[in-house]
Amino acid sequence: MHDRYRLGPLFLSGSILLAGACLALGSEPGSFDRSLPVAGPVYLDVKSDPGGVVITAGAAGTVRVHAVIKPLFGRLDLDIAEANIRALEKNPPIEQVGGRIRLGYVKDPSLLRAVSIRFEVETPRATEVHATTTSGGIQIDGITGPVVTATTSGRTEISNVAGEIRVSVQSGSVIVRNAGSSAFVRSQSGGLQLAGVQGAVDAETTSGGTEISDVAGSLRTATQSGNIRIENAKAAVVARNSSGSITALQAGGSVDAETRSGAIRISQLNPAPIRALAGSGSIQVQLASGGGYQLDALSHSGKISAPTAVASLVSKDGHSLRAPMGPGGPLVDLDTRSSRIEIR
Repeated sequence: MHDRYRLGPLFLSGSILLAGACLALGSEPGSFDRSLPVAGPVYLDVKSDPGGVVITAGAAGTVRVHAVIKPLFGRLDLDIAEANIRALEKNPPIEQVGGRIRLGYVKDPSLLRAVSIRFEVETPRATEVHATTTSGGIQIDGITGPVVTATTSGRTEISNVAGEIRVSVQSGSVIVRNAGSSAFVRSQSGGLQLAGVQGAVDAETTSGGTEISDVAGSLRTATQSGNIRIENAKAAVVARNSSGSITALQAGGSVDAETRSGAIRISQLNPAPIRALAGSGSIQVQLASGGGYQLDALSHSGKISAPTAVASLVSKDGHSLRAPMGPGGPLVDLDTRSSRIEIR
């Protein structure tokens, strides 16, 4: 008798799962494809709410659009999703006036209920892009730009763009590679990775680590929580951190680094001003070999170590150093309230 009663709930559970699977099969993903002829530069405006956007460089003279429409399953939304998918397939949200193309601007917002649209676009290299998503990643590769993107939730990855790049993210990581001009990035929550930027960089995230390398122009970066690492910046560097370390290696220009809680590490290829302020953390600086500097270092509760040429000029208590190094030169201003300072 006990086994018989156990079989009842199991049978019902299996029936419900089978019924759910059958309902799901009733709303299959949809798609549409279009080839749009263009002459000259293209301005591409893509909106995905939600879904995702992938844009790559293709042949000249044609913009090819492939869209996948998927149902967002909910207990009461399957019939709605099915109807909306078929309606969007019949009348794709595509607008073209010459070289200006808009994708995803649905005139009847109710058609987006219970569905997502992912756009995959091949466009001539001479294309400017504006792309937005509420939920879904953005990938762009190989166009001239400029590029402007915004997403509420999702990863943004931009590579091999010749023009200016501007990225805004509320939640999601940002990756920028091989940018031919400047890059401006803002993220509320997510890590940042930028490499090979020929122009200036201005990158901020509220929460997340930051890695930046091989930047030809000036560099400014900030985070409230997460470590910052910079390598091979050829021009001036400004870095701010509320909670985390700052590392700037092989700097070709001046460095201005400040963190409330975390260590600071700097190495410099050419003599230029250095300012490093740590509320709680050590400071380590490797100066350009053979260069002249003016040293001004203060550690409130830690010792200072310095090269042999100026080691004897450290104060008796070991907490401060003011002296020229070599023939003198750019100011090296170092200050930590709670740790040591090492100058090499």
